[in-house]
Amino acid sequence: MTTLTRPHDPPLLESDSGAGRSVRFGRRRYPVILPTRRDPRLHLAAVIISLQVLGQTVLGFELSIAQILVALATCAVLEVGITFFRRHTIAWPASALLTGNGVAFILRVPGTRHGDWWATNGWYYFAGIAAVSLLSKYAIRYKGRHLFNPSNFGLVAGFLVLGSNRVEPLDFWWGPIGPAVAAAIVIIVCGGLLILSRLKMLGMAIAFWITFAVSLAVVAAAGHCMTARWRFGAVCDGSFWWVLVTSPEILVFCFFMITDPKTTPAGRVARLVFGVAVAFEAALFVATQQTEFGTKVAVLASLTAICAVRPYLEKFFPAPGSAGDSARVWLARLGGRHAPWRRPAAIGGVVLMAGASLVVAGTPARTAPVATSQPAGTPVPRPDVPLDLTSLPAVTIDPNVRRVDADITQARAEQMARDAVTDLRIEADARQRGDREMAATATAWARLDAVVGDIDAGRQTGQITASTYSFDSLKIVLVYDTANAQAGPQYGLEARGAERRVTYEGSTAPRVVDETSSPFERTFALLYRNGAYLLAADYPPA
Repeated sequence: MTTLTRPHDPPLLESDSGAGRSVRFGRRRYPVILPTRRDPRLHLAAVIISLQVLGQTVLGFELSIAQILVALATCAVLEVGITFFRRHTIAWPASALLTGNGVAFILRVPGTRHGDWWATNGWYYFAGIAAVSLLSKYAIRYKGRHLFNPSNFGLVAGFLVLGSNRVEPLDFWWGPIGPAVAAAIVIIVCGGLLILSRLKMLGMAIAFWITFAVSLAVVAAAGHCMTARWRFGAVCDGSFWWVLVTSPEILVFCFFMITDPKTTPAGRVARLVFGVAVAFEAALFVATQQTEFGTKVAVLASLTAICAVRPYLEKFFPAPGSAGDSARVWLARLGGRHAPWRRPAAIGGVVLMAGASLVVAGTPARTAPVATSQPAGTPVPRPDVPLDLTSLPAVTIDPNVRRVDADITQARAEQMARDAVTDLRIEADARQRGDREMAATATAWARLDAVVGDIDAGRQTGQITASTYSFDSLKIVLVYDTANAQAGPQYGLEARGAERRVTYEGSTAPRVVDETSSPFERTFALLYRNGAYLLAADYPPA
């Protein structure tokens, strides 16, 4: 073959007859191992890359290209270096790139926005978790095989160590079913069917999904709920079940993560039982969680847990390729020839015990209050204030609001804006009068604490400042509770206009001692409490 050369230099890349490609450094030649077109790892990479492209273009993944490249480069450099040191070969890091891609596909760092293609926010988390993932397959081994799926192990370790304030997994819900989400599901399912059929592992994936769906139905029927940042209030019962069993993330886990040939049993029966065990363990772990973060980590951790005991499980199942390595033969032998009635009785007993354990495991999560950002409250009469609401600008709705609440109407958005504007005027009057009870009719949570603190301070100093506003634009947006990232989203009002700040002195007959005006831009978090939206917090412009 043609070699790449420079004048007076020896060939850098050449073909050695019968030995494939090689690279010469100095006097030594190192074999070069490149992937083949039939390598299933390339097909899997094509599926993940296709999903990444959809995520970066139309699915709104909060992930940057820079973060993806950091994870890929970390795994690739480590794999190439380790392979070169141990085998004195230069090998294309196909498995390492899959590991890096798996980490980047699932890992998210709060604060990363869709469309910030080259944002390096939290790059060290991507590098660290990718490194832990890649190195785990060399550090944790059993009989010449790595014990854990590398990306799964690294992600679970990262989520458990770092927590939800620093990192989080990809959302279960990718948006309403539309062309983009449908395309993603088709790519996952079709790619999974083609790849797993070649690897003869399709039965394990199907066993996982069916068992997970049935087990999760028991959990949902018992009244399980979780909070999620893409849903107002809690996700409960049938909605909870449907979101998880149809989640593209669960499908990726089912088709491409639990089916790693290096970390799954070799026998057909053992693989089916492996898939069932991972699914049941996932549902059991999920039953103990109340947040989407905990639920996602529970699903991922189920594979880690079953992989840890895989070598022991394999001892109880037929040898790969043996005559007994068939689900039908194996189940027949469990019942015995002379007492076939034992088989259905035994299976029924196991199913009942499994269902009972799911219900019992989820009892603490069901009985504890779910931390939703939309609690009910006691209705409080709101005072009348002199305010012309007809002069407000047109209220717009941010597209992200419709993504999590497709039922929101223009009338509802206008009600939010009117209530918030009214709240601001009530708050101003409450500050001027030093009336804490009046403030509680318009504000809640952090905003109420701030107003009450100002009123109490004003009683000590004899001065209090109140603001009135005029508005140029009003938009309904999503905001999140910074003190509880797992409490789900809240409605917010993004307001722009002018603020008039007046400082009063005296309590019985307050007089104006200072007055200023300036442009303002704030986002007010809204809390719905029995018929009205109250101001819960406020934030500067993003």
